[in-house]
Amino acid sequence: MATANFHVSYPDVNRYWSPVCESYAGGDALLTAMSKGWQVVSPVYEEEFWLAGLRLVVVLHFELTRNGKTMKMPVISNPFVRRLVYFENFEVVPLTDQVLQARRSRDVDAIN
Repeated sequence: MATANFHVSYPDVNRYWSPVCESYAGGDALLTAMSKGWQVVSPVYEEEFWLAGLRLVVVLHFELTRNGKTMKMPVISNPFVRRLVYFENFEVVPLTDQVLQARRSRDVDAIN
């Protein structure tokens, strides 16, 4: 991760996040986790919510690993997060692909 690139456009803060305390994380929590050695597992899953059918909210579901541990972090998208995804070349796929893949995996296990 080229952290020097992020300091120009985002404050140098450490932001703790826990799924027990908050449903969604911000880009600052994702950046903090990455700077502390968590690695993003590709792909990143994108989920769209339409509020009242008029306002789009995008949540990016990141899976991070470090020292054999895994953490799932849903991050609300914003220009900073989209820039991070772009510069880190993370593969982004719709969340429905993840659901379909899980179903196919269960079907294969049931057949065997």
